[in-house]
Amino acid sequence: MSDHGLQDTGVVQSWNDEEGWGTVALDHVGLTVWAHYSHIAAEGYRSLAPGQQVQCRYDVPGQDGYPARAVEVTALQAGR
Repeated sequence: MSDHGLQDTGVVQSWNDEEGWGTVALDHVGLTVWAHYSHIAAEGYRSLAPGQQVQCRYDVPGQDGYPARAVEVTALQAGR
């Protein structure tokens, strides 16, 4: 059973451009989210960078051993 519509802010922990996936540490729920490049809300080439702050919608259960998986990741602007 999936919980849809869960949302939090977080920080990108890791990102592998060659494989197109990485992880996001959520700020308020203590979960690490698995994220795929196809779920990044951006035009053109989609990638994330470690340390980048993001808004993340996610599902539970997760994927590939992670407790949650991203369904949409949006980069936050500095100072937001």
